[in-house]
Amino acid sequence: MVTHSAPHRPERTCVGCHQVAPRDQLVRLVRESAPGGVIPRVLPDPTGSAMGRGAWLHPEASCLELAVKRGGFARSFRGGVDTGHLVQDLENSDFTRTWNR
Repeated sequence: MVTHSAPHRPERTCVGCHQVAPRDQLVRLVRESAPGGVIPRVLPDPTGSAMGRGAWLHPEASCLELAVKRGGFARSFRGGVDTGHLVQDLENSDFTRTWNR
């Protein structure tokens, strides 16, 4: 007897709450390249395909706060990053429809 399972859905871990979720329920963030001595910013990746290391986050302010508080972005990107503008960037990006503040 042949049984068919549901199609595979890639999963990622939220850098804020550390819960595993399907990739399509999370927002991918990337570190922008910065000239020497400048702290790189974290930017939304609406296509989910930008080059480089990415961090995944639930589209909720509580997860963002936890990620900043616990150092999740610095750990994911293996170094210090600027996240001060991130809430505004997420609210103004293609994630507006899913971002829960």
